[in-house]
Amino acid sequence: MQDHTHSPNRRALLGALAGTSMLPLLALPARAQAYPSKPIRLVVAFGSGSANDIIARDLARQMAETLGQSVVVENRTGGGGSVGTDAVAKAAPDGYTIGLGTSSQLVMNVGLYKTLPFDVERDLRSIGLVARTPLVLVASASMPKSLKELIAHARANPGKVTYGSGGAGSISHIVGESFAKAADISLLHVPYKGNGPALVDLSGGHVNLLFDGFVSSAPVAAQGRATLLAVSGQKRSPAHPDVPTFAEQGLSNYEATTWNNLFAPARTPPEAITRLNDALNKALATQTIKDRLALGASEVLGPTTPEQADAFGQAQRARWVPFVRALGIDAG
Repeated sequence: MQDHTHSPNRRALLGALAGTSMLPLLALPARAQAYPSKPIRLVVAFGSGSANDIIARDLARQMAETLGQSVVVENRTGGGGSVGTDAVAKAAPDGYTIGLGTSSQLVMNVGLYKTLPFDVERDLRSIGLVARTPLVLVASASMPKSLKELIAHARANPGKVTYGSGGAGSISHIVGESFAKAADISLLHVPYKGNGPALVDLSGGHVNLLFDGFVSSAPVAAQGRATLLAVSGQKRSPAHPDVPTFAEQGLSNYEATTWNNLFAPARTPPEAITRLNDALNKALATQTIKDRLALGASEVLGPTTPEQADAFGQAQRARWVPFVRALGIDAG
């Protein structure tokens, strides 16, 4: 009997079959990996230790559990938040660079600066809303212990009472100017690269006032190095019921709040935005985040869709940008 095992035709057939069977294996490395396949960078536009930095790090830890990849916080300070915002706007739109947005970055700066290196509407896309937080007027230990006494002191010393801020155009700058106008006093603005450094200087007596959140300012006050004079809103915070509102101390029309969202470069793929939105909303539902936000008397704004978050930002700009421009602040 003739052996056909090694005949040319048989060898060619086996070679062809072998080559065909290998095609799926060879194609595997070329297939796109599911998002996310590597760590995600979360840019915070203000310094380490600020209220924004604290909530960003809590969100990063919670979101990482849902995403299956680490979320690494990176602080990029300067320009009242515009430096960090620009870093996200110009990043590769691949879902691996996102930002923690604030009203400073996405509203106030639009009204404050004639030009910015990015366009909020064109270059950015919301992932989802985080929270809205009332701001507290914090005074150094050497300052008067009530809002009424502070205003009287400032009127007796025009331009000599200083207030720190997270930088020109930051929310703590805008509400400081707005407070001076509402109280009919003159204050001296001292900009910092974030509220964190400003709070450190206030606790050391180097600056007199600062608008900040409860999360970062309450521990300093508890140590006796600062006084919480007033909080924005129509009622006192359940977490800090001893701090009176501006309204009950005579400034009924004064408002000082800030809000946060997560945002990404505008052309980020929809599937990445969807995954990030889901991770954010799940993080906001955890007890860890609820407890953290409660410390700051914050109102959780989630869960939201990216479209709802975009609409919220647009409405905030329509309301506040004309107001900021009317203040005539020189951003430097």
